[in-house]
Amino acid sequence: MEMICRCIQIKIFIAIVLSALSFNSLADTLVMKDGSVLMGEILKQENNTLKLKTSFAGTINIKWNEVKSFQTDKSVTIMLVTDELVKTKYVSNVSDNITQIKKEGEDWRTAFKTHNVAYINPDPWRLGDGYKTTARANLSLKSQHGNTIKDEFEIDGRLEFRSLKDRYTFMFALEHDNSDGTTTADNWLLSDKYDYFINKQRYYGASLSFERDVFTDLRLRTTFGPHTGYQFYETKALNLRTETGIVKVYEENIDEEDHDYLAMKWYMDYDQFLFNDLTQFYHEQRGLWDFEKTSKITFNSWTGFRFPLQFGIVASAEMELEYDSQPNPGVHKTDTTYRLKIGYEW
Repeated sequence: MEMICRCIQIKIFIAIVLSALSFNSLADTLVMKDGSVLMGEILKQENNTLKLKTSFAGTINIKWNEVKSFQTDKSVTIMLVTDELVKTKYVSNVSDNITQIKKEGEDWRTAFKTHNVAYINPDPWRLGDGYKTTARANLSLKSQHGNTIKDEFEIDGRLEFRSLKDRYTFMFALEHDNSDGTTTADNWLLSDKYDYFINKQRYYGASLSFERDVFTDLRLRTTFGPHTGYQFYETKALNLRTETGIVKVYEENIDEEDHDYLAMKWYMDYDQFLFNDLTQFYHEQRGLWDFEKTSKITFNSWTGFRFPLQFGIVASAEMELEYDSQPNPGVHKTDTTYRLKIGYEW
């Protein structure tokens, strides 16, 4: 019996050793500048962050400037800022400014400035393969029944398709509030936009939007026309784009006379993660400057913080500002709304 037990123990030990050797032979090896060594699978590098999938801690984020070198079992694809693609299994940050690689199939190595490494294993859409889809939907509800009867309902969302050459963006927002049986807010916005990129940052396109706000006397505002834009940043950590263009505006009012005019349109969309991706600050603004009534300017802006939770769920605290320099009679120039929202991103 003792002999049988010893044989079983030896077999278990051999199986464990072979399993470990098999794992190590297939795992990527990453060496940090402090000398520590990590084993796992190199997934990607973007915005100075390297993602490493490990067996002991899941996927971890590592600052790229803290990495000394790595060697992979399978080749990774490096995209330089010039859009040149390099396949390699060996990368070394020989200094704070120089990155050295060994090209696949070649014995010699080549070096370049570290900041010229745009991505490692970039997303397929950056290579011209299909579209990246991102979406967000937010909901805010409030119901109060007692001495005061109040119901508030707000929903907004955004859907975007991005390829290497173009982008489709669809947006909507709806608000309906009721207090003691009286409607206190009734407005909605629907917008779609197409952008075509002539290079990595410059693009042009066209947009069409519909807007209604009963309590500012606006039955329907239709806006359409071309625009030109500039994409300053486009990463998960930081996004910034601005646009301007000439658009045609048709305004149908409830009590006042209808009005149609040419206007200069501007748009800005900015978001940035803070505190190790725990919080995202954002600001979005769209506005019109009437070419006929040059003192008339209208704009809407949404400013706030998003707090990613779990499983794609996001909480938000937001301030919306609406401004009209020449509002219809009985309407204030500014209208400010504060919101707490819960949403889902994918």
